[in-house]
Amino acid sequence: MLRVTAKYKARVEAQFDGALHHLDDLHREPNWKEEEGLFRALSYMKRGSYKLAEVELLELTGVFASPEKYAVPPVATRERYTIALLRRGLLQLRSEGQDRL
Repeated sequence: MLRVTAKYKARVEAQFDGALHHLDDLHREPNWKEEEGLFRALSYMKRGSYKLAEVELLELTGVFASPEKYAVPPVATRERYTIALLRRGLLQLRSEGQDRL
């Protein structure tokens, strides 16, 4: 099993935060595809799978390049994950990391 350094974790968390800032700069909430990718990346980070989180974030680059392709969301019955909820999850992840040190 590959170990992930604190520097690598910080880089992936910064990529996640950068994706949220990108949406802030566009003045919009994530579309359904971006939302799914961000949620999966955050979930992977919470489980310690930073390599998988990085893959999810790299896939988001293509989604950010053509957001109109994913404009119409599929029918969903769950609550949407907003930037605020995703950012709260990132802050919680970072605080848990500090508690372990």
